[in-house]
Order: sequence, then structure tokens, then C-alpha cells
Amino acid sequence: MTRTYFTLCTRILTTVAALTLPLTGTLPAANAEPLPRNTAHQVEHPLHATMGQHARIADDTGNTVLLRGVNVNGLGQYYREWPDLPATTTLTEDDFERIAALGSNVVRLIISWSALEPVRGVVDHGYLDRIAQAVEWARANDIYVQLDMHQDAWGTAVNTRDGVYCPPLTEPDVGWDGAPAWATALVGTPATCRISKRELSVAVQSSFQNFYLDVNGVQSELVNTWAAVAARFAHDPVVVGYDLLNEPNPGLLVGVDDYVLLGNYYRRAMAAIRAAEQAAGGFRHIMFFEPSVITGGLAFPGPLPLFTSASGSASGSGTGSGLGSATGSAAGSASGSAGDENLVYAPHQYNESISPLPGSLASGFADTATAAAGYGTTFFNGEWGFWDSDPAVIADKTRRYAALEDKYLIGGTYWQWRQACGDPHNIQTRGTRPTCTAPDTGLDHDPATASVIARPYPRSAPGLPTGLTSDIGSGAMTLTGTAETGGGRADLWVPQRCANPALSGSNITQTGRAQVPGGWRITAATNTSGDYRAVITCG
Repeated sequence: MTRTYFTLCTRILTTVAALTLPLTGTLPAANAEPLPRNTAHQVEHPLHATMGQHARIADDTGNTVLLRGVNVNGLGQYYREWPDLPATTTLTEDDFERIAALGSNVVRLIISWSALEPVRGVVDHGYLDRIAQAVEWARANDIYVQLDMHQDAWGTAVNTRDGVYCPPLTEPDVGWDGAPAWATALVGTPATCRISKRELSVAVQSSFQNFYLDVNGVQSELVNTWAAVAARFAHDPVVVGYDLLNEPNPGLLVGVDDYVLLGNYYRRAMAAIRAAEQAAGGFRHIMFFEPSVITGGLAFPGPLPLFTSASGSASGSGTGSGLGSATGSAAGSASGSAGDENLVYAPHQYNESISPLPGSLASGFADTATAAAGYGTTFFNGEWGFWDSDPAVIADKTRRYAALEDKYLIGGTYWQWRQACGDPHNIQTRGTRPTCTAPDTGLDHDPATASVIARPYPRSAPGLPTGLTSDIGSGAMTLTGTAETGGGRADLWVPQRCANPALSGSNITQTGRAQVPGGWRITAATNTSGDYRAVITCG
């Protein structure tokens, strides 16, 4: 999503002086037992989604898991307007180490169709290797990975080339990211000229329309590409699941494409992924599905009820684990229901930010919860963030967003970890060179926002959590829930600004406390089944 580099740099410089909440704290107490660096625990447990009244993301022990982290675009393939300005920053293991030090347990890893299938019908296994390397870095730092088939304004080839005449009321467009050039309509013609914003061109809309109608088999190619990705990671618990298409555009038939044909694509992609997992003898990963970029803020955003559980109801009480082999109804078909309960609704929460629709953060969460309930799923905010010119406004919105995440007991990924100077989001207009006064060195160099990202939370909690409050300033936390059995394990993240954290409460006993980079991991177990309460206080 769009943010200017000027806004980012201004926020970094001003918030350090005015609103910084320290990310460092008192040294750990002597009785803390440090874990070996990069020792993985949580990611050894594959995740799945449940549906119905208590829809949630859970692991193979039955714990509820909150996935919280950041978007990472280092493997994305973006249009490059200026040869000397990289469109992305090089992704390294250091990125994952620093993300882990914020307490994050997931990254939404942007992958590009144009890099996966640069030549039609040929999957680039070298690019799959790069994705696999990132997954290994995540594994070493106890971070799950959501693979996001990202696109903004269709793809890299929608730019208006030099010398192309743009009709009145239009202007040359920059290229973006997503689809390969061979899957793009009207390349190099005046149809690439945009009316005002990045997606309002005939070329972009026509490309999406061709995709939804599978003209010349374009959609089928992406479906097949998803199968190749799923086959590669069929056995890997670090890969939490697949975001099937980032911010789908409604194309030329608003109300049809985004409510009906988008659902058709999702069914086909899900069926291909399930078939690939089954053929590889793997397990069913979570399917994250998004509404269109226009309808994402609505309580009934579409696609229409095209997802049905194995029992035939999208809103039933199914609690299928989604684990084991990818057999049975989950295999689905390219034309029928996916027959799958392993689904998570994954819109982007940009109310009070860059959403074109009115509404507060509170109403955005409420509408998203209503939409998710209509599907019978939980929800996950794949993107969120604020880029106002006033750092105090950003701080207020970020804290209110965090409180709503806690209230709804869900996760999300901040947009974004790093953004290179040559990213199209910074350029916006052909021929306009962005003014980059400083490199974007990472979210952890933005203390006000980073302190919110790094707030305490349960990475996993026994049974069904019922309440969560976190104090951003101190690092204290209160978690309540209901355990199905005794011995259920809680894994609590506490930032290191919480000096000498201690656990108290009811029906729960601390079993371990370890210092890790950036904070603490506190483990606890329920004594019996039933309600429990875990309170973290700071010395």
C-alpha cells in the first residue's frame, strides 16, 4: 500500500525525540535461563484453522495461536523506474533475527507470480529456492511464514512506455508488481495511461478481467503455479499457509468479478493446492482469502458464500483440524466447492488510514468480524499501518489498532518491514524521482511503532482465550481463557522493557522463563481443565 518515503523519514526522525517508548530494559534477573540463540520451538507445530462459533487458528496440540508480525517484500519483483534505485532491499537472515527480536512470530512474505513463472508454463525453481531459503531463516528464528501471492495494480508491465501518447484526462502510469508481462493486456499502448490512481487504467482493468474469465488460460497458469509452490512446501510446518491473491481488483464487472468470479478463482487455486499437498503426502495448510481491494472494508465484502465446509455449511460448527494428509473433501475440484474448513478471512485493515471508504478503526474491526462470521472463519489482518504527517496521530492510531487486535484476539502483519527508495509506492508518477534522504533500515528503527509491534501477547494459549489486555509502556499483560485439559502449555512473549517479568494468576503455573533477543519467552501450564487467568507483572 502507498506511503511516501518523506512521510516515513519524517516519522522516524520526529518520533525518536517525541514519542519513543524504550525497546530496551533492565538486564534479566539471575534466575533467567537463556535459550540457545535461534532455537525454534513454536514453528515445530503445524497450524490449522477451525470454523464455527469459536473459529480460530490453532496448532497440533489444540492451543490457540495468535500470529503477529510484519510484511516482508524483499523477494517481491517490482517495476524499477530508476536503474540506480533498487525497488526492494536485499533480504537476509539478519532481517528475520531483528523481526524475531520484536516478538513477531509470523512474516507475510511477498512472492511474485512474475518471478515464479517469468516464461509461460515454466516455473522458476531458482526463485522457489530463494523462498525456501527465507523459510529456513524464519525457522531458525521461530517465525512462521505466510506466502502471499502479491500484486499491486496487476503487474510490472502496466507502465506507460516512453513515447506513448496519453489521451486527455489521463497520465502515464508507473509499473507495479504481480503478474508477468506475458499475462498482461495491452502492454505498451495508450491503454496503460491512468485516470488518477495506480489501478485506474484500461490495461490494469482488462488484465484483471481476462484473469477472471480465464482468457487464454491466464488464470489457469496461476492456479498451476500455486500447485508448484504447494508441492515444494507440502511438508513444512513453518509455512503456515497461502494468501491466494493480494488485494484483488474488481476488474471491469464490479459486483460480478469481485463477488462471483473471484470466488471461482479461489476454489480453483485451493483445489490445485490441496491436490499438490496430497500428491506430495503433505498436510493441509491454511488458505487465507481476501476480499477485493474496494469491498474489503464492508461487513459483507464478497465473494458471495462460495466456501462450504465438509458438512456443507460455511457457518457451521465444524472444528476439523486440517492436519494429516490432504485427502478427502479438501481435495475439492476446479469447478465445485472447496469442501474445506481450513480457511481464514484475511482483509486489510486501513480504516482511518488509506482506505477509500469511511469508517473508524473500531467499525472496521466490527465489520470484518461480521464478514468473517458470515464465512464461519476467524480473521487475520494481512496489512495495517498509518502514515499521517503528525507522529502523535500515528501513535494514537497505532495504539488503538493494537487494543482492537487484543480485544478481538486476532493477529495481523504491519505494512511493512522495509521499503526501498525505488519501490513504486515511493514514485507514483512516471519520471518523478523520489527524494530519499535516508535508507529505510527497518521497522525496528521506528521506536514508537516498533514498541506497539513488540507489545506482550500469547504466541499460543491453552484452549480458547477469552480476554487479552497488554500494557505497551510497561510490557505487562493479562490473559484469560478456558482450557480443555490440565497441562495445556502457554507460550507468552514479553518485551525486554518489562524488567524481571513474573507470572501470577489462577489455574496456571509457570514452567519456564528465558531471555531471548528483544525480550522474554515465558511458558506456563494449566493445572486443570476450565477457566484460567495469567497475569504478567514487571519488576
